[in-house]
Amino acid sequence: MKFIDRILGFLVHNFFKTLAVLIFNCLYRTVYINGGNIPKKGGCLVMPNHSSFWDPPLVGCVTYRRQFKFMARDTLFRFPVWGTLLRYMGAFPVRRGAVDRKSWDALVQKVNEGEVVTFFPEGTRTLDGEIQKGKPGTGMLVHRARTKVIPVYMHGTYGAWPKGRKFPRFFRRLTVIYGEPIDFSGYFEKEGTKELYVEITEKIIDRIKELKKARLESVGAGKK
Repeated sequence: MKFIDRILGFLVHNFFKTLAVLIFNCLYRTVYINGGNIPKKGGCLVMPNHSSFWDPPLVGCVTYRRQFKFMARDTLFRFPVWGTLLRYMGAFPVRRGAVDRKSWDALVQKVNEGEVVTFFPEGTRTLDGEIQKGKPGTGMLVHRARTKVIPVYMHGTYGAWPKGRKFPRFFRRLTVIYGEPIDFSGYFEKEGTKELYVEITEKIIDRIKELKKARLESVGAGKK
């Protein structure tokens, strides 16, 4: 059964990834930059800014080589067929509005098993398009998983499908920039305190902001 599950998971995941790739390439002319920063093997955390419904599938469409795992709210798994499809697509449930340690344990386990896991350090989608302050739980997960973090900046997604809008806007340019891996190994031997978690989280958010700044500067330079 496990073998069958792996085959079905591979087929379902790649079917929906291909569908997403077609949407993002044809309807948004998406540009991926530095996708090679995603490791070819081994576990890691991919941490993007979060401003759109499109963010979870968009960040994972850069490669077919790796399947990106991600958290999804538990209410989406209440319907058996849809819940099964979500799991095959790489999602695993988390309770909203509560500290779901079981889901966080699952996230750490997946990273330790060599999976690529997407986690949004802001916790929820922005309401104004700006990068928000990160949640301290982000630093705790990094400290527990003892892994490198790939910071990601996604540009244009807020305008394409922001929080509160029922349907997406098409024919907008989307850009996804993958930063160089952040090595937190110097933090892992330190005691896990709230101050340490905040420091790790702020470093990740700062790197995402740096990617945004570099992108805006490159666009501005191109217009001169």
